[in-house]
Amino acid sequence: MQLDAHGQRWYRGNLHAHTTLSDGKQTPEKCIEIYRSAGYDFLAITDHWRWHPEESSPDFLLLSGAEYDTGTNDVTQGVYHILGVGAKTPPALIRRPAPCPQGIIDAIHQADGIAILAHPAWSLNRSEEVAQLSGFDGTEIYNTVSGIPWNARPYSGQFVDELAVQGRYLPCMAADDVHFYQGDQTRSYLMVQCDALSREDILNALRQGRYYATQGPRVESFVVEDGVVKVECSPVQHIVFYSNAIYSSHRVASGEGITQACYPLQEIETYVRVELIDAQGNTAWTSPVAVKKP
Repeated sequence: MQLDAHGQRWYRGNLHAHTTLSDGKQTPEKCIEIYRSAGYDFLAITDHWRWHPEESSPDFLLLSGAEYDTGTNDVTQGVYHILGVGAKTPPALIRRPAPCPQGIIDAIHQADGIAILAHPAWSLNRSEEVAQLSGFDGTEIYNTVSGIPWNARPYSGQFVDELAVQGRYLPCMAADDVHFYQGDQTRSYLMVQCDALSREDILNALRQGRYYATQGPRVESFVVEDGVVKVECSPVQHIVFYSNAIYSSHRVASGEGITQACYPLQEIETYVRVELIDAQGNTAWTSPVAVKKP
């Protein structure tokens, strides 16, 4: 747990992890030990079609979780991997016959969990198709194990932007999706602001968007007021503002150890999100926010 300058509590967690219960290389017990030892406050074990129940202690929370996938290895047939996190009971889903994506989302919600679209760039999910679905509580903008040397297409920023252009502002998450435990662990995570380390507090904060995704850089503040986007952060090398505008002379602020930047909005802009990149290449991502009705 970390305290910010205002005395607010921030908890660090990973919502996507695999173990020997499906296709991961470590046992659930070892996975928990790895993340707990690395300073994480919460974790979800999300093995494929294997619901793992919640476990809690005063200083570490294991949220319930599973990953439900539909489709084959051929993205032309449509591939969706959806995380169900925090459900009170196992979602009422069976693997065969394969459920539709909307059915997976609905079943997770009926079990009082949150539904997260996993690695949309890796799955080559099409924004116009995802826009037809309702109920996603978030999407991974970055997925560690989808990157080299384990795979490819770890970054889903363009997918997030394409949805935002359509007026769909999916909250952005980052996760390891750890399988191999060979550098794909304890890399990309969430920082969640809430009062206590409990299922209810963490899930409420996730549903309300009180978090950011990161690999290290801290988002101290991110506000839009009087037509200007203002960001304060830990020292980084680049602060990048993304929107529906093709060009802005204020798109990128760069320097050694910069901790703030301002972005004047153009009349045409309907949304904005921010990425922070430090000198080591670690990134933090905010979710897109509407700045004007599209």
